[in-house]
Amino acid sequence: MEDGVLKISIDRIYEERKRELERAIHIAQREWENIRVSLELCGDIGEFCKNDFMIGIIEEDVIIREPLISPTKSVSGYSPTFYPMYFVRNLLLMDQKLPQYGYKTVEALYVFTELVTKAVERLGLLGKFSMAFGNGYAYVRTGWIAEKGNPWEREYFFKMFFKGRKVDYDWDFHWTSVKERLKRIFQKFMEWQNDPNLYAREVRPKVRVKPMMV
Repeated sequence: MEDGVLKISIDRIYEERKRELERAIHIAQREWENIRVSLELCGDIGEFCKNDFMIGIIEEDVIIREPLISPTKSVSGYSPTFYPMYFVRNLLLMDQKLPQYGYKTVEALYVFTELVTKAVERLGLLGKFSMAFGNGYAYVRTGWIAEKGNPWEREYFFKMFFKGRKVDYDWDFHWTSVKERLKRIFQKFMEWQNDPNLYAREVRPKVRVKPMMV
């Protein structure tokens, strides 16, 4: 009797987690298409592929997935994007909060950092440049700042995106002005990637030399 009850309980948990996973994939696909629209002047990022992310897979009664090596992952094991199930959790919580808060949530910050970083990798940005672009995009989308990445690149993204306009995070992915601003920012990041000297001149903070005390 107890074994039967336990099996029913395990089966129920399995089905619940399976539905959660399917829901998370649906949300990720939806937001990927939004990002795809916003970046269309930069190039076509293609279709969403769940294998590019730590979405998870079903094995028996548990959803698991080995962490991928990605520039968006913090070296800290406590990072909200480090463990496989956190991406699923962030997707679900972001969607749950969307009617009340829009994209201005911490969960949306991590979701867009993950998705946009992978999107611009497909367009040619690599390593720290794809991560920085993902961080910058997530910042202007959500108003939240990730704990990783170069703050100067993020601030450049912010200033370029909102240059000449009021800071308002409730913009639409389909707006022409948004697409044009993202294109200019993307082109600048590509220039930095292709020209280390230009990157050093424009991004790296100036070293302040303190006078020697005598």
